[in-house]
Order: sequence, then structure tokens, then C-alpha cells
Amino acid sequence: MARIFEIGSRPARKAAVFAAAAAIALGVASPAHAAASNRLPNGSKLKAGQCITDGPSSRKAKFCVGKYYNIYMTYKSLTCTVYAANGHLSGPSAYVRVAKSGDVEFYQYSGGRRLWHSKTTEFKGADLVIGSSRPGEQAKLGVDQPGKAFFIIKDCPFHD
Repeated sequence: MARIFEIGSRPARKAAVFAAAAAIALGVASPAHAAASNRLPNGSKLKAGQCITDGPSSRKAKFCVGKYYNIYMTYKSLTCTVYAANGHLSGPSAYVRVAKSGDVEFYQYSGGRRLWHSKTTEFKGADLVIGSSRPGEQAKLGVDQPGKAFFIIKDCPFHD
């Protein structure tokens, strides 16, 4: 899992440069653009059938909550599963949210059981972001703590 660095240390400066480069490569919005379509703000919910998206239509990256208790990413019309429930569960009430701790959580329904979580609890106040990178043709899902840290939760490599 990611480590939190002190700002004055040399490793912290390297980590900050890496985080900034990753954020730029993914097109992560600055704090002034916190309502960007590639971002799920901390405390907000993404419900079944909803997605956050990033990129031009020719190579748009999406993170979606499915209608069958699944969460997935798409890139160039290809799909990568982040989590899929076992069995034949279905329903419109599943959702993803980012907890105050920065942990991305997927719930069966409000008050229901947590089906999956990212284990990114070191990023208090972080948002969930989706983006794509080139070269490498990858969709990337991460948490962004604006001005402090960026951490990739899931890479989905796609090749035509």
C-alpha cells in the first residue's frame, strides 16, 4: 500500500513529483475543477447505472457501477472488471462512495453490506478519479488527495 511521506524529506519530494506527473497524465482536475466528470468527490455516491468518464470519445475511460452488483472500467469499448458479485444478484440500489478516510467502498444498498473496498484509508478527504494513459493504453482508477497525494487503485491494460 502507499506510504505517506513528510514534505521536507527527499523521498517526499520525489513522491510529490510522481504524484503530480501521474495526476497530469490522467488529466486529474485541479481543486478549482472539483466537479469534473472524471471525479467522484469525497462523500458523494455513484449509483447503479452511473459512470464517471475522462478523455476524448475515441479513447474515453469510464468507471461505472453496474446493475448486477458489479463495478467496472471501460476503455475504447473494452471492459475490465474491478469487482463482480458471485451468484445472481441484481438490483438498482448498489453504489460506490468515497469515505472520509479516502477508502473507496462498494455497497449492496444503503445500510447493506459492503461488497468491496480499495483499502486506501491513508488518503483522508480524497476523491475517486478515472483517467487513461498513453503510451501503454491503460485506464487507471485512483484516489486523489488534491495537492497532497495520488494513488492508483487499479490499472486495466487494453490493447486493440
